[in-house]
Amino acid sequence: TMQGLEPVNMRALEEYEHQMGRKKKFDDDVDHLNSQKKNLVKLVGEITSKKKERFFEVFDQINRNFKEIYAQLSEGGEAELLLENEESVFEGGLTIKARPHGKKVLRLAALSGGEKSIASLGFIFSIQQYDPSPFYVLDEIDMFLDGVNAEIVSRMIKNRAEHSQFISVSLRKIALKEANYLYGVTMHDSGISEMIGNIDPESVGPKGEIKAHVQEVLPHGAG
Repeated sequence: TMQGLEPVNMRALEEYEHQMGRKKKFDDDVDHLNSQKKNLVKLVGEITSKKKERFFEVFDQINRNFKEIYAQLSEGGEAELLLENEESVFEGGLTIKARPHGKKVLRLAALSGGEKSIASLGFIFSIQQYDPSPFYVLDEIDMFLDGVNAEIVSRMIKNRAEHSQFISVSLRKIALKEANYLYGVTMHDSGISEMIGNIDPESVGPKGEIKAHVQEVLPHGAG
């Protein structure tokens, strides 16, 4: 009988409506979050695609520059930049493969010290050609180069100095002779170093020593 169902919660219908309202709100929130997730996934995909597209535009241009510049530095050698993972370019690295003039193709790690320097400088110059900087500091980049290659690199720096400023530290006479301005640091028997400016390139010895009088001696501490 109906009396057997007593006591009846007279607020059950009201509570049901309340809980159904909460459920609808949760369902709406879930739908909204799923929609946001879908939009974010789409946005990430678009950004990744554009980033990859832009990456290859830059990479291809720098690679073309590198091939051209390396050929100049190595007097006829060949080189290229290779991606370790072309499908997921941001998850892999970059490899330099070079073939010095008259030799077989080798990866950068297998090249000699001088050959590594030429390949590395070619890579730096190829980036510079794509996106020039107004100012460069090069510290004994010709240390492992023979006289011929040191001269080639020095001339390339001089040509590029028309558009950027280069400060190059070197002990090679051929490098110093290509400079527009020379400043030297010499050390006396007392162990105190001295800055010297306006050096005549012809007065620089084969090991970088100053053999003749120069026009100006800068005071201690002058830069």
